[in-house]
Amino acid sequence: MRNTLKKINSLVESGIVTDYAIAGGIAQFYYIEPSVTYDLDLIVHIPGEENVLNPLTNIYEWAKQNGYSLESEHVIIEGIPVQFLLAYNDLVNEALENSDEITLFEEFTYILKPEYLMAIMLQTGRPTDKERFARFLIEANYDKDKFFEIIKRFGLLEIYKKFNGEVNG
Repeated sequence: MRNTLKKINSLVESGIVTDYAIAGGIAQFYYIEPSVTYDLDLIVHIPGEENVLNPLTNIYEWAKQNGYSLESEHVIIEGIPVQFLLAYNDLVNEALENSDEITLFEEFTYILKPEYLMAIMLQTGRPTDKERFARFLIEANYDKDKFFEIIKRFGLLEIYKKFNGEVNG
């Protein structure tokens, strides 16, 4: 994983990616007990996003030039499947802009804060996200006031109430 993070950081250094943050299951590992995941999800900003039809073109070209293979939506970087996801809505964009710099495997990297991860899980609403969200409520150290401020601003309070009712109902 350390070598993968080094290569990802080189994407920022070369200007192919403006900034990034770890999301998804790997981010979960940082805050709560791990569950099964096989890939590294990265939320990214790409400068200009010139190619609107395929904004990840420069990443795919970089991968090809560096001998990294593509498997469906993943780039295999130093043996780790990495999925690059554009900041696809206002919540995810804000989450990326407010990410934390951390050290993971002796390499600096960026990760979404738990409050934003939780809000994104509510917004996405997949069964896996619901399971992870329930675990975050119990296991994660997060700022409850900040979390509620985020879900109120992004219209997720009713989804939270419904989910909380299902869990406690």
